[in-house]
Amino acid sequence: MQRMWATIVLALIVVLSLSIQTKGNEKVNDIAGPPSSALAPQSENGLLPNPTSCLADVKTIPNCVKAVKRFKLKNVTKKCCVILLYLPEDCFGYLFPIRWIYRFLLKIACKILGHI
Repeated sequence: MQRMWATIVLALIVVLSLSIQTKGNEKVNDIAGPPSSALAPQSENGLLPNPTSCLADVKTIPNCVKAVKRFKLKNVTKKCCVILLYLPEDCFGYLFPIRWIYRFLLKIACKILGHI
C-alpha cells in the first residue's frame, strides 16, 4: 500500500514540475520551451472530442469516473477498468484533467486488483 502511495506522489510531483511555467528572467538557451498543449483534451485531428460519444459507455457504470477522479481505486470494477482503458486518448482527456497520469494509475490499479 505504501509503495502505491509513493508511486502516486512521485507521479504528481513529476506532473507539477512539468506544468510550472517560468515568467521573466528567462535565458535564451533555457531548457524550458514554450507551453505545450499536451494536457489539453484534443482529438487526433485537433478538434475537441464529441462528449456524447465519449460518455455513452461510461454512463453505463455508476460512479466509475467518480471513483477514479477521487483516487478510490479499490472501488473500480473490472467493467470500469475495461471501458476506461480502451477509451480513445481524446475521450479519456475529456473525462480526466491530466489524462496520462489517470490512465497510468488506472492501469496499475487494475493490474494490482486483477481486472486486466
